[in-house]
Amino acid sequence: MAMDKRRKSFRFWHYMKWNIIRPIRLCICAGLMLAVPAMGAKNGFTPTPQMRTETLHMIRCLDGIHYAHRPISSQPMDEILDVYLKNLDDARMFFLQSDVDEIHSRYNLTLDIFLNSGSIKPAFSIYERFRERVNGRIDDVLQILAGDMQLGDGGLYCPDRKDATWPESEDVARELWRKRVEFEFINALLEEERNPKISPRVANSTNEEVVGGNPPETAGLLANTDEDAEMQFARARERLIKRYGRLKESVNDVEPWMIQEWFLDSVASLYDPHSSFLSADSWKEFQYLMTHSFFGIGAILQDDEGYCKIVEIYSGSPAEASKQLHPGDRIIAVGQDDAEPVEVLGMRFGRATKLIRGPKGTTVTLIIQPVGADPSERKTVRIVRDEVQLMAQRARAQHYKIPDNNGQQIPIGYIKLPAFYSSDETHANSNSYGDVKELLLKLRNRQARGIILDLRGNSGGLLEEAVSIAGLFLPKLPIVQIRDSECNAHVLFSSDAEPTCTDPLLVLTSKQSVSASEILAGTLQCYGRALIVGDGATYGKGSVQVILPIEQSLLYIPNDLKMGALRITIQKWYLPNGNSIQQCGVNADIPMPSVNDYLSFGEDHLDHPLPWDSIIPAFGIDPILPEFAYPVTGELISFLGEKSAQRREAEEWKFFEEQLQLFKERVERKVFSLQLEERRRQKEEDFVRTDEMKERIRGFAKDSYECEDIFIDAAQENGDFDGRLQKHLNGNVEADYLPEFDVQLRESLRILADWITSQS
Repeated sequence: MAMDKRRKSFRFWHYMKWNIIRPIRLCICAGLMLAVPAMGAKNGFTPTPQMRTETLHMIRCLDGIHYAHRPISSQPMDEILDVYLKNLDDARMFFLQSDVDEIHSRYNLTLDIFLNSGSIKPAFSIYERFRERVNGRIDDVLQILAGDMQLGDGGLYCPDRKDATWPESEDVARELWRKRVEFEFINALLEEERNPKISPRVANSTNEEVVGGNPPETAGLLANTDEDAEMQFARARERLIKRYGRLKESVNDVEPWMIQEWFLDSVASLYDPHSSFLSADSWKEFQYLMTHSFFGIGAILQDDEGYCKIVEIYSGSPAEASKQLHPGDRIIAVGQDDAEPVEVLGMRFGRATKLIRGPKGTTVTLIIQPVGADPSERKTVRIVRDEVQLMAQRARAQHYKIPDNNGQQIPIGYIKLPAFYSSDETHANSNSYGDVKELLLKLRNRQARGIILDLRGNSGGLLEEAVSIAGLFLPKLPIVQIRDSECNAHVLFSSDAEPTCTDPLLVLTSKQSVSASEILAGTLQCYGRALIVGDGATYGKGSVQVILPIEQSLLYIPNDLKMGALRITIQKWYLPNGNSIQQCGVNADIPMPSVNDYLSFGEDHLDHPLPWDSIIPAFGIDPILPEFAYPVTGELISFLGEKSAQRREAEEWKFFEEQLQLFKERVERKVFSLQLEERRRQKEEDFVRTDEMKERIRGFAKDSYECEDIFIDAAQENGDFDGRLQKHLNGNVEADYLPEFDVQLRESLRILADWITSQS
């Protein structure tokens, strides 16, 4: 994806942060509870003059440019140390409590002195202790694997140790590792029983793809002979030994600049979660990818406790087209074309993501641990790599006909806006404002009596596009206020004198609605122009960042060294009424249940977020606001909310609640048995419940409302871009592919129909 340097969107940075910059972080976590041997010739790390220069400039920029305006000496040094220790040992399995106490005792009072002098020696010293502890763990792990693995003694293990304490002693640490290895061994055995050999699809004589690998889900766990059980036991042991070997290799391959980046990133993150440091190597790769196309599956990935986790899936991407990947899924193994997938557990995150990326048109096979599933559950997804099609990210629409109580059909327009983009980004003479306006006019020609604007999953983009789109529904009014650290605020106004659409407007939002999409939804809600429906609240990101190459800084003294870059928060934005959405997001007028209710993400779940606050309203203390043909009032919200609540007794809602309950149970399942038979029983129960729900989804999906797809002219001229998605879909559908069953959209259509009917 090639992006214009001058117009870096939040969406692109979000991709780069997790897939390019974060990959080089060393995160030895719960999913990879392994250890490494001594590093041979690499007995120590030495700071370089370049590191000193970069550290000094980062500290000075944080002191003088960051929105918080806090000098480094005012920051709690113990928290910087805690963040760095967490980056190294997120699962708290390697360091002992005595190590942590010693590190704090040594550096709590001196760390700011080191930083203000440009020294990162404490980072190297702490890493040396970490490596020493890791070296001591490898002997324990190898002894456990080399011994007679006794499964069935029972006991419980909690793999999620983010909130756990560090082990108090070596004996406690060894017991943790014993349980961890048993837990992983049971997972490997259960995976072997259900999938004796995960094989990729192969091409048949007609060059059509054939699904291979997983047996039907209704088959249950495979029956084993004694010989089968022995082979599965041996393969499980071999898999774990190889996994530990990969981790050993990745830890041995650490370079000094990597430690510098982890440490300085820890310092920057104390100011806010969106400020960070890029080493010279990371900055060079970032610049390259800004100006060159790269190909992959079209998903944002994150290193989460050592697992390669999917955070977001791009609209129009091969990942979306597969219909098999979801946010929260973990990638366990990666295969190229018809080769057997290689497990990426234990592999450095950056290497894993490079395996997923590759030449356009090639095939990647992913072995997935589905979100909320048993840790041993796997599914195979095969995807053809491609550039994320920006044409497919452009706005598109549908024209629905919703029956009312009298049997009449109410025409409703639906517009999906995946991002806020410009002509530079789409390589076409168009932008999100122009595309949405074109679709609104086409829906008007089809007599649509109301509009649903779907911003779910819209993680932002160009702010000026969001401001312009607001003008399609509002007359010229203040849309957003932007304030810097000196409390200077300026206001952006919509440019259209007359709105294009004056019909009832419903905006669908989710927890994945971020930044510019929150500005649009929040402003329309602020003026009472739109009814907000969806997740309880949006993401809650109300800050603005800039990327500052150190070589372009006013504080930089030219030399021959290649410098890195900083990403620093410099502004916050506010709604017209003066309220920030920082942390709280935009609250739905009519909230609906969602799987996001049980997932911990959003600005308020990040460490050290900027606080919520408010400023003077942009439209004055006693404003004269415009009157709308269909205003959203408290009375209307109550009326529509009550009618929607009455429908919650319908069968599809009861089923959706059952889905959510099952998902909640699985997500909140923190403790697992170390008894093989008990785990077998739990897993089989999960499979049975999942299969039953899939059949019910197929039944509900048949009862869909009549609708017509509507595209922008540019899409029709270039061929139906959804046809490209269908091509991927036809070649990649698994046997358990499910049709779309969007309960929130179905209910939003009914809510808007109620609104239109009540105004008739």
